[in-house]
Amino acid sequence: MSVRSLDRVHALSSNAGLIAAFNLALAAVTGWLLWRSRDWPLIGDATILHFIAEQMRMGAVPYRDIVDINMPLTYGIHAAVVAIGGMSDTAWRAFDLTAAALICAFILLLVAPTGRAAAILAMLAVLVMHLLLGPYAAGQRDFLMSIPAVAAAWASARAAEDHQRRSLWLLLVGALGMTAAFIKPTGVLLLLLPALAMKLSPRAIHWILAGATGVAIAVLAALAASGALGAFIAIMKELLPAYSAMGARPLPEVLAALQWIVPIAGLALAAALSLTAPRALSRTCGKCPQPPRLRVMIGLAAFGLIHLLVQRKGWSYHVYPLGIGLSCWGAWALAALPMSRVLVCIAVTAAVLAWAVLRSMHRVEDYAPLRAAAAMQSALENHLPRGARVQMLDADNGAFLAMARAGMRQATPHIQWYSLLLAKAAVRQDFLAALETNPPAGTLLTNAQWPRWPGFEAADEWPQFQAFLTSHYDLLLTGQEDYIAWRFYLRTR
Repeated sequence: MSVRSLDRVHALSSNAGLIAAFNLALAAVTGWLLWRSRDWPLIGDATILHFIAEQMRMGAVPYRDIVDINMPLTYGIHAAVVAIGGMSDTAWRAFDLTAAALICAFILLLVAPTGRAAAILAMLAVLVMHLLLGPYAAGQRDFLMSIPAVAAAWASARAAEDHQRRSLWLLLVGALGMTAAFIKPTGVLLLLLPALAMKLSPRAIHWILAGATGVAIAVLAALAASGALGAFIAIMKELLPAYSAMGARPLPEVLAALQWIVPIAGLALAAALSLTAPRALSRTCGKCPQPPRLRVMIGLAAFGLIHLLVQRKGWSYHVYPLGIGLSCWGAWALAALPMSRVLVCIAVTAAVLAWAVLRSMHRVEDYAPLRAAAAMQSALENHLPRGARVQMLDADNGAFLAMARAGMRQATPHIQWYSLLLAKAAVRQDFLAALETNPPAGTLLTNAQWPRWPGFEAADEWPQFQAFLTSHYDLLLTGQEDYIAWRFYLRTR
């Protein structure tokens, strides 16, 4: 072995020791954050999807009986959680931690060849990022799609390394990429990852497409068997584009979401520094990085950036794929950078983590939706039997959780105002006709009328809907919990 190679091995060993020492402190912080997260409640977008899962248990079929723009596998995941653990906070917390464990496992598999210390650092950084985002990020779709995303990156690297089983790895990449796409549509871009790891032959491309096609056929066949395929196509064609444009932000505001990947800032810096010394990352000696894996990790980070920009919303949980890609790439780079740069990256990581953790300690989570949900649930249970038909319209102000835990059945497919506000006049007329034909036992409205500002104008300024309420219902109860207001109408005439 040359003197240069010996110096390289010594540098890698020194880096690994320094990273391992930092991991001990980071593991302690992660453990504390995990303990503090043990009582995270079921809240936010998860309540909408749990409500839909509960309606599925009553026989409703997404798209056909419930108008919503999420992808099919999202409903399947929540249906499984509800079937196993019900609507409890504990079951949801257990599921979120299970999902986090799967992401961590695939990160370890992807980053492991550069050294155990670097792989553990990437895993801990992602876990800390997730825990600092708080309970509203638990089980988010972008978080869940990151499981097949990281797995597809690992399988792409293995396809370049394992020539004997290359076809199987490429088949797996195709299946994982399409699985991610049926959680969030951008996941289809993951099918391009193998092209970064190796030169693809027509045969290799066919294996990727075969895996993707197999998953697509299975999901679409399940939709067809349930009678929802036509409605799914219609919603994806007509409602999804309008919904995607709704609330779109300018590019600077979208990029402001990058503040949520602060916990991995040091690893992002390491990734950036590696661009100035690409040769250092391509040498092969012992546990040095292998080019195919490095290219795949950069591709995963690029996918995460595209995923953030395409959605145009800049919501905090949209950063998951980007944060995970940068963590893997940065940890890989950190193992090979000069010691001085490693020290700078670790110092940045320590500083921003200290700031983020201290900030989270002083942050008070707003659980107004949970308090409002408890009040609405009580109103429903005190005046209606389980299984009663109720027309509910909400966005994220607690009515979904109240309806699900009270066991109420949704009267029409419309569960949020946007499906009515963005729709053509004929859709609104059909909605009113369905209510008039078979008036539900109650109507539950909140002041969450996305895409409009909070209020009740969507209902109050709709004369036909007001006439329906007046002719069939009494306004029995109203409530106010912080910024959330709600109305419960009981059918009496």
